[in-house]
Amino acid sequence: MVPAVVLAQDASPPTIDCASGFDGLKTAAMALPGAEVAQADGFDTVAVTRPETWRVEFFFTSGWHPAHPAVALRTLRKQVTGVWTADSKACGYGDQAQFAALVDDMKKSDKALTDASRAEVARKKKERSPLAPP
Repeated sequence: MVPAVVLAQDASPPTIDCASGFDGLKTAAMALPGAEVAQADGFDTVAVTRPETWRVEFFFTSGWHPAHPAVALRTLRKQVTGVWTADSKACGYGDQAQFAALVDDMKKSDKALTDASRAEVARKKKERSPLAPP
């Protein structure tokens, strides 16, 4: 049996297996080494990080959310350019129209996070002295 959440031996970010179900994913995410459990914007969240390389955030809907039960996993990776890119994957077990709206919101947020990081890197590069080492 494949674990619901897989943390690769090479320290790649964890992934999700939707076949494990909402409760299985939540239990597995909370058991990851270094997992930080919290609540944010009405979601139960679990964050795991490998500083300066990647960060993942699991979002578990609660009963108030129209897409409940659903799980989203946002992965942020630091690129060689210094830009952090965001990419989300999700599993929906309830109303599929509401789940599609949740996924759309996550994708829009991914783009906004990536664009903000790209702008910050460009700003820092522009401010750097031409005499500074690369």
